[in-house]
Amino acid sequence: MQYLVAINQAKAVEWGLNAQQAMLFAFLHQVPTWADARQIDGHTYFNIGKGKICEELPLLTDKHDTAYRLMKQLAKLDLIVMTSCDNRTYMRLTEKGITWNRSAGSEKSPTHGKKAQGSEKNPTSEKSPSGVGKISDLGSEKSPTNQDTNDHNPNTHSGAGESIFEQAAQRTDDVDTVPTGGARQFPMTLDWQPDPEQLAAQCQRAGLPADTQPAAHQLAKFTAHHADQGRRYGAMAWTAKLVDWIRNDARQQAQQQTQPTGGAHANRQQRNPRRRLSAAEARARDRAIARGEQPGDILDGECTPG
Repeated sequence: MQYLVAINQAKAVEWGLNAQQAMLFAFLHQVPTWADARQIDGHTYFNIGKGKICEELPLLTDKHDTAYRLMKQLAKLDLIVMTSCDNRTYMRLTEKGITWNRSAGSEKSPTHGKKAQGSEKNPTSEKSPSGVGKISDLGSEKSPTNQDTNDHNPNTHSGAGESIFEQAAQRTDDVDTVPTGGARQFPMTLDWQPDPEQLAAQCQRAGLPADTQPAAHQLAKFTAHHADQGRRYGAMAWTAKLVDWIRNDARQQAQQQTQPTGGAHANRQQRNPRRRLSAAEARARDRAIARGEQPGDILDGECTPG
């Protein structure tokens, strides 16, 4: 199967081809590059049968009669010449068919008669009617620009040669410009305090009340924990981590309140108050049952004669 078929829409419209005819001719136009050739009546023909067409163009048709009928239609349009020899179908392109991708209105250079000025493929201007050597205007389709990003003033940050990464490094988490010598990120310190506005915003984002404030012991544990690690974050990032710390601390306290007194070990002791019998106790129980007596429960601390 041929994966790609290049259709010259300009020629297809000019010659009055429908979609099926255009697809088939686009395929037949490439046949001379790979099919078996044969000299017939002084012309070079190429072997291409209707079965091969159905095999290579399953999207076009899977019926041999339809493929043959479409080839006959292209022959009537003076695009190909068909003949048969030794029960095999041969075809060749006509002079008209050879121009499929050679005309001025080809796929590579679509035009309509005289080249139109300012077309999509050949933009021109009054200063350069031919379009050769033309510099695209600012903001054009070929060279989209922004007036602010094309600042030629050497005193601006663009003229100073700074990269976008250097410019971004001079901004804080909330995109406020800081002095050139300032640090965008900083390590945690024991005396750090969150910004009230940033704290309220992060609390709302985390689903907590906007007026949530960390307890003194929570803030102390938070700063001490992160100060030892030495990691660096921006002010907004540190505030977000503090809000997560507060939320996790509240979740742990709620879980502790729902657990029963004594923990899981106490529950296991309540469900299993009795211990397993020793070998001597088991023999005593069996002798009592043999004598017809009802053995009592053996609890911790009881002594059973051997």
